[in-house]
Amino acid sequence: MPASDENSENTYIIDTESAAEMARLIDQSRCMNEATGGLFPDKSDLSGIHTVLDVACGPGEWVQEVASMYPHITLVGIDISNMMITYARQRTRVQKLTNASFQLMDARTPLAFANGAFDLVNARFMAAFLPRNDWPRVVQEFARLTRTGGTIVLTETDICSKGSTNSPAIEELNDLGREAVYKAGLYSSTGTLVTSVMEQFLQEAGCQDIQKKWHTLDFSAGTAALPVIYSNLSVALKLVQPFLLKMVQTTQEHLDELYEQGMQEMMQDDFRADTKFLTVWGN
Repeated sequence: MPASDENSENTYIIDTESAAEMARLIDQSRCMNEATGGLFPDKSDLSGIHTVLDVACGPGEWVQEVASMYPHITLVGIDISNMMITYARQRTRVQKLTNASFQLMDARTPLAFANGAFDLVNARFMAAFLPRNDWPRVVQEFARLTRTGGTIVLTETDICSKGSTNSPAIEELNDLGREAVYKAGLYSSTGTLVTSVMEQFLQEAGCQDIQKKWHTLDFSAGTAALPVIYSNLSVALKLVQPFLLKMVQTTQEHLDELYEQGMQEMMQDDFRADTKFLTVWGN
């Protein structure tokens, strides 16, 4: 697939070929599906939805769930990770989901599909890899792929949101993460928030009837989500360390200390935390 040297560089902040990252994304997808209350936005009319593209699909959890629940829909998932795509294909074969397929493709480049090929394009959490300057062009590409009257759905969270927990160690790691992500050219809660511009990007791409809905995932002490998020963060906060060491002033020793302290603080009876994410969709 043709791309400039700049675009061909993987900008994901965690190694996309990591088995640990793949397992983490599987757990994250299941947890987020529960938090949003469904696989599609509220009151979606699926009678006219026959072809769906899932962008940056990871190990394919969302695609496989939709394919299983809606056998009349044909789904394609794309991702930059060879490991993720290989896993998704194998799992789809095991589940005998003949209406789902996966392709190795970089979401930041022109995508190898015809104009209007899909009734719906879904993209979740692109802020983890998509540079700020690339967002308008990428959403325009989604519009090219979506038929007239079709739907584009974007779901995002503001990376490393300040004050999302009462853990001093997690908050300090969030501070480092915000700085690192911003320096890398991605959206973070430093500067403009990605959740504040998603609607604008859809408007610029020609979408109408734009709607949005906020979701909150509470993972405070005593909630059902805490064990899942604890497991997720126990992996993510280790995998992100090379990125932090590269981008900000810190040391491996300090990151390890914050990690151990943060994991302990998450297990305290008074631990409080939540994460907020936004779904915006338009026709």
